[in-house]
Amino acid sequence: MQSQILPSRAALVDRVAMQFEYGQSLICLVGNSGLGKSYLAESFITDKYEDFSKAFIQLSAQSKDIDIIRQLMEHTFRSPIVDQKLSLTENFFVLHSEQPAEPCLWVLDGARHLSDELIAELQSLATRAPSTLYILVTAQGPGMLPGALDIHLEPLTFSESKQLMKMFFKELPPEDDPIFSTFVTEAHGNPSVLLGWTKQSQSLDLRQPPVAKSKQKHYFIAAFSIVLALCLVAALYNKQLMNLFEQRQTAEQQSSHVVSEPTVLEAEQVLSDIADEDRDSDVSVSIINEEQVEPSQVSAVLGALLTTPSSVEEPKKLDIASPVDVDVDVDVDVDVAVADVTVPIESLSTKPTTPDPVSNLPAQSQQIDTTVNTQPLVAAPAQAYLGNDNAWFATRPDSEWSIQLLAVTDRKVVDDFLARHSEDNLKVAEVIRNGKTWWFVALAPFSQLEDAKTARANLSGDLLAAKPFFKRISQIKQQIQQSQ
Repeated sequence: MQSQILPSRAALVDRVAMQFEYGQSLICLVGNSGLGKSYLAESFITDKYEDFSKAFIQLSAQSKDIDIIRQLMEHTFRSPIVDQKLSLTENFFVLHSEQPAEPCLWVLDGARHLSDELIAELQSLATRAPSTLYILVTAQGPGMLPGALDIHLEPLTFSESKQLMKMFFKELPPEDDPIFSTFVTEAHGNPSVLLGWTKQSQSLDLRQPPVAKSKQKHYFIAAFSIVLALCLVAALYNKQLMNLFEQRQTAEQQSSHVVSEPTVLEAEQVLSDIADEDRDSDVSVSIINEEQVEPSQVSAVLGALLTTPSSVEEPKKLDIASPVDVDVDVDVDVDVAVADVTVPIESLSTKPTTPDPVSNLPAQSQQIDTTVNTQPLVAAPAQAYLGNDNAWFATRPDSEWSIQLLAVTDRKVVDDFLARHSEDNLKVAEVIRNGKTWWFVALAPFSQLEDAKTARANLSGDLLAAKPFFKRISQIKQQIQQSQ
């Protein structure tokens, strides 16, 4: 026996074994989710009937009937060859005739994933098996296996809940701890909730959560983002201003380089030299007058004075004329420089325009694209109404059976199938699974399963190649109701 099991659960395991010994071959263990049905089934198959051939199958939504049949046959017989066209009962009898089976114990965990056909096969095999065969199934609700004995699994009591936790946790709070007692009470005897206990669940933090700090943090991040964006915009604007200033400074340097300073200085120097010579001449004249030089000397001085301005006048005209020419050149160069500067200013002030790819295309190409885009809209036909027999299925009794022949998501395939096969009583059910519309083509109705089997045996080879199977009308009605 497994080490971690309560005495009450061990007694329930013995009760299930006793019911098998009393002649009950099909037992259903019923209990809500989390009460430990799977754990109890594992304990039963481990501790009981050691000399039996055992099979434990964990069912899920992806489990298929043929896979379940193959696993059961592999755990029951040695090297079996399973025929996929035969049912569970037929495979069992065929293999038993070849090699007699030993006493068997089958445990199926999760009856809600069993199909109606497989449930009927388990019921039939439990009563008609040529050798000892015990079948234990777990389910969340009673009545899922008609004809089976339902044994209910009750929640744990308060004392059993604490006892279970002591088995799996070494350190537990004292029993008078209010938080621990409240946790055990609110678990309502569910082992899955009790085993999810942690040490953090017994501590209670009465401090107010720092909501204000978190809000301040968000505000700070938002403000920082805004300031950063403004800084980036300012940096870009400053860069543009610096580029504009550098361009203007470069233009000014070019204009100042054209007007040469030595030319102006030379003109001023010439003027100053002339003035000095005039003053010298005046002084010399006054000195001559004061000293009353001789007439020959006076004539020589006067000749020098007369010849000096004429000799100086020529270079003066040349030196003064040169700045005039320079001024003309300066004006021209400055205009050119200003014209050059206006180009980057306009380029900075105007925003770049993105070309419109549609407007740049030729008119002919635009017309062709429009025709191509609008043609599917004009040519698309309106979707026709797709009929079904959902209303007919809703009026049928739940005890009737059907033979499912086809299940597709394309209505055209259904129409082609109906046109190709002229079988009587073909019905189409329309349901929705996982957001997709499915169409099921079924042959119905049949009042009993035996009638459905007889009808399937008389089907053509094309229909039998698709592996049709039996399906209750109640299951089809349930799928239609879930779709609605």
